[in-house]
Amino acid sequence: MKKVLHILTDTNIGGAGRYFLNLVSAWNFKRYELMAACPAGGKLESQLRKAGIKVFAISGGESSMKLTHIKEIRDIILAEKVDIVHTHASFAGRIAGRLSGCKVVLTRHGLGTGRSGMVKRVATSIISRIFTDCIIAISRAVKINLIESGVPADMIKIVYNGIDLSKFNGVKPRLKRELGLGDGPIIGIVARLVPEKGYEYALFSMARVLKRFPNALMVIVGDGPLRQKLKDMVDELQIMRNVIFLGYQENVEGLVADFDVFILPSVSEGMGLALLEAMALGKPVVATEAGGIPEVVKNGVNGLLVPPKDEGSLAEAIITILTSGQKAFSLGQAAKTTVFEKFSAKTMAEKTMEIYDKIFLQDGRIITGEV
Repeated sequence: MKKVLHILTDTNIGGAGRYFLNLVSAWNFKRYELMAACPAGGKLESQLRKAGIKVFAISGGESSMKLTHIKEIRDIILAEKVDIVHTHASFAGRIAGRLSGCKVVLTRHGLGTGRSGMVKRVATSIISRIFTDCIIAISRAVKINLIESGVPADMIKIVYNGIDLSKFNGVKPRLKRELGLGDGPIIGIVARLVPEKGYEYALFSMARVLKRFPNALMVIVGDGPLRQKLKDMVDELQIMRNVIFLGYQENVEGLVADFDVFILPSVSEGMGLALLEAMALGKPVVATEAGGIPEVVKNGVNGLLVPPKDEGSLAEAIITILTSGQKAFSLGQAAKTTVFEKFSAKTMAEKTMEIYDKIFLQDGRIITGEV
């Protein structure tokens, strides 16, 4: 059986970590053995061990490229006789994989800055060819972004994010019970507190929503570098009583189950795992027309889409959901159907294994087309 080593650079559980945990949930371990390497001492390491994955702790914290990591990863590859190195942001992992004679796969989870200059595009193309056999994009938007940065189109395969659907059966709401919340509508976000998630527009929109629903609450689940800045903004907007920061939480399904509307106000987004999870729970969603989101959410069909950086439109869409119970229900049911039909971890795992199969069948030559 061939062995696959996933290299994750996060200490805590971000998009790549959640992606990998979803992948593991539906993996066929009789086809490929999975193991992981990640920074030591964080939540990601502990969660991977709980999931029964063989984990190798890398020293030195989060980093895409450290010379010491190349040696550490190469030692793991040689000791474990790894066949495929699958990286998520680690360039050190790609180098180590190539130096060790492995096939190398990269999954790109987010969007870069976009089109680059000619010199940088040529350099990116050469580096991609040398250090990677295949690059997985989690959405068409990510694929386009990669091509604009210089990655050869024939190297890129689209495999949409998928989630472990078994987690969404019989979820018991716990947010209102645990926090003792009243009957006011709950507007929820689950995302890291980072600039690309557009939290400031959510808070501006909340100030508008409160004029219509004075007892509404915005519940923010996630942590990150913008935490204090956003709390200061809440104070400035004088909406302290209506915004709750819960920080990082595990098993968020029970929290999201109490949301009346889920919002994702991103200004840049590869796909959005939290979006898929909210949809799987049948929640009406309001999201921005950013990155890969419109590949999942069809405006007026299974959710509402608004322009990025537009707090007015965001507020209007939230109010539309909160004032129409029937519309909210129908959008939520359509959202649930979409995820269960198209965005399962099982489908993601199967398509990923097909990529591994083809890499070996083609004897290292890059495969073309989409999975």
